[in-house]
Amino acid sequence: MPNIYNYLNYREYLEDFYIERKKADSSFSYRVFAEKAGFKSKSFIKLVIDGRKNLSKASITKINRVLKLKGKSFSYFCDIIAFNHAKNLSVRNRYFQKLLQYNQRNRAKIVLARQYDFYQKWYHNTIRELVVHVDFNEDYAKLGKMVKPPISARKARQSVKLLLKLGLIKKVGTKYVQTDTIITTGNEVKSLAVQNFHVQNMMLAAESIDTVPRSQRDISCLVVGLSNEGMEQYKQEIQKFRKKLLEIAEKEKEVQRVYHVNFQFFPMSEVIDEADK
Repeated sequence: MPNIYNYLNYREYLEDFYIERKKADSSFSYRVFAEKAGFKSKSFIKLVIDGRKNLSKASITKINRVLKLKGKSFSYFCDIIAFNHAKNLSVRNRYFQKLLQYNQRNRAKIVLARQYDFYQKWYHNTIRELVVHVDFNEDYAKLGKMVKPPISARKARQSVKLLLKLGLIKKVGTKYVQTDTIITTGNEVKSLAVQNFHVQNMMLAAESIDTVPRSQRDISCLVVGLSNEGMEQYKQEIQKFRKKLLEIAEKEKEVQRVYHVNFQFFPMSEVIDEADK
């Protein structure tokens, strides 16, 4: 049977569990699974796996009649359900940290925690850009002061260490160079980590209004009314513009500063029905 500790999405675990049981016993079906668990609906398990139904506290107990998870394994199963069902970022972060405490020697968990840490701190991306353009001679106090807002020497050192472990930079002689390594996390972790990253970036953008001279920044806002088609066009144009900005950055020969360029596009009203017009 699949190892529960290798999962951060309980629906994926249930699907793999079903596949394994089906291989061992061809008569095992979603209907049989539901019956053994005590569900009245014969399609309930399939609906849960497909994301169309959630597991309640009562249904967790029922489904475990078949899964037969015990002790910490069952606790972990309950916690990934809570993690998957969490409706706000702070709760998801709390459960993710709790999940990392299980089976800490698992190498996959260690790598996962590092990947999460990369997105969790806004300055890792900045450090990754700085170290390849600045000869800081392992002076982490100097490196930390170059970050805006500045970070401690300890944080700068830890950031470089993390980037090296993740293979996002490497040392060639006395210089650091970036690699083409792409961080690959599961969808659950990537979604959570990127949400944290965006929240931190928006907070930094807000702070920059007071801390960065207007001549060194550009912050603007549009408030517009759009149809669904117009909204999709806006998203496409933002994506095109983002690619254009990356092309400009790739052609740079002498970098003088590291910048964050943020894009936020979100609804600020409910849908306007015909009856409301």
